[in-house]
Amino acid sequence: MSLDLIQLQQRREQILHEMGAIDRMCRGHLSEQFFKSTRGGKTVRQGPYYVLQRWFRGKNLCERIAADQLDPVRQGVEGYKRFRQLADEFVDLSEQMTLEAGQLPAVKKKRLLRLARSNGAKPPGF
Repeated sequence: MSLDLIQLQQRREQILHEMGAIDRMCRGHLSEQFFKSTRGGKTVRQGPYYVLQRWFRGKNLCERIAADQLDPVRQGVEGYKRFRQLADEFVDLSEQMTLEAGQLPAVKKKRLLRLARSNGAKPPGF
């Protein structure tokens, strides 16, 4: 095994360890909302109110988050975001290891040039 392959394997193991350390995950996006209302002729800004927006069973759900639940939900959203970053890096490393082991064919430049010319676009780097 080459030194590069060993380093890639070690990084993959480190990623799995980091993934295992994430204890809270929540899909979605947390946002702040403010509302304006008129009281006694003056416009008053109320809030912030926190809303968790996410997809669930093919539907977009928006849920208001109570102030006492804000920190755990925020940690969950950040945990999920970090998990996705680590998962993407894991896939990239695994693919690189597979390429280095010679188990996947490398992409050839000629093919890229032909594809770029067929759709009228300039090839990369031109």
